[in-house]
Amino acid sequence: MAVPVGGLFALARRATRRRLRILCYHGFALEDEARFRPSLFISPNEFGQRMRHIARAGFPVISLNDAARLLEQDAIDEAPVVLTIDDGFYSTRAVAAPVLAEHGFPSTLYLTTYYVEKGGPILQLAIAYICWKSPLQSVNLSGLGLESAGFAGVVLLDGDKRSELAKELFVAVCETFDSEGRAAFVRRFAERMEVDYEALVASRKLSLLTPEEVAELEASGMVIELHTHRHVLPEGLDDGLREVLDNRASIAGMTGREARHFCYPSGIWSPTRFASLRLAGVKTATTCEAGLARHGADLLALPRILDDLARQPDRVRGRAFRNNRPLPRPGRRREAQGGIAQRLWQLGGRNRPAGAGSLKRYCPGKRGRGES
Repeated sequence: MAVPVGGLFALARRATRRRLRILCYHGFALEDEARFRPSLFISPNEFGQRMRHIARAGFPVISLNDAARLLEQDAIDEAPVVLTIDDGFYSTRAVAAPVLAEHGFPSTLYLTTYYVEKGGPILQLAIAYICWKSPLQSVNLSGLGLESAGFAGVVLLDGDKRSELAKELFVAVCETFDSEGRAAFVRRFAERMEVDYEALVASRKLSLLTPEEVAELEASGMVIELHTHRHVLPEGLDDGLREVLDNRASIAGMTGREARHFCYPSGIWSPTRFASLRLAGVKTATTCEAGLARHGADLLALPRILDDLARQPDRVRGRAFRNNRPLPRPGRRREAQGGIAQRLWQLGGRNRPAGAGSLKRYCPGKRGRGES
């Protein structure tokens, strides 16, 4: 006799009750972001449904601190869940925080701090959104200041050419302009593409939290943790340590607390980066590898389940509540390209290790240094 699907889920939950489920979210749609980038933004309705499912099913939601302690003590039981949110979009406060508070769920926000300090839409996302949103079928790129980079004349905007143009423009803008020049370019480009840039800025749908909002979330119970300052973790010891310490100092200035848990930006991780984290006193680090965490795993390479609109609810539920795959072997080199975060930050083309060259990928400043 066939076993009902619900029965299979119950059996799987029982079989994996000593595994930790760490769920991962990024942005929450305020307007049309879920259509623009469904792999990055989840709708408020979908997020609410996910949280209601966890509550109805009776999965215990615990803090990251408690989860780390239970993993070390081999005391994980009852299939607990940890909720994590990456980056720090404004929608974390506007959408996610009220839903989490309604259920009394603890959560962790891994905050990348350059754009929190700087303000304004994230450059790469703004360029990509303008290319996606434009009603035009072609555009003349002459006079935008990128002629020396080969951007002049009329370009068609059909099919995949919009996304390819966005990737190429992002690289050129990073290489051509300083921080003020980039902001000015995006405004000119939006006007040329007939997209209302002032409305985009005002909506804050592609912007991160302000320092005051970060402090508010921390005070309300959402724990703010490390995600690097410039959204990159170089392999070099000194550069990697600097990213973590800059990030920690910025967070401490907002929360008055020293952050000790870490999330790899863009899902790119490897044991060569562990030294920087250990030297910085990091307790745990999460990846974008799909799986369930268990006792004995390296706490600097914890897996998560990415949840977004590009994944069907049953598929996410199956991964979170049935998956029993072993973790990557500690010490084995992995350059995991996180589906959501990688699509947000990468320039396009081949995936590359996040060494010094990848600092330009995030493009907050020359040689990856943030600018005031």
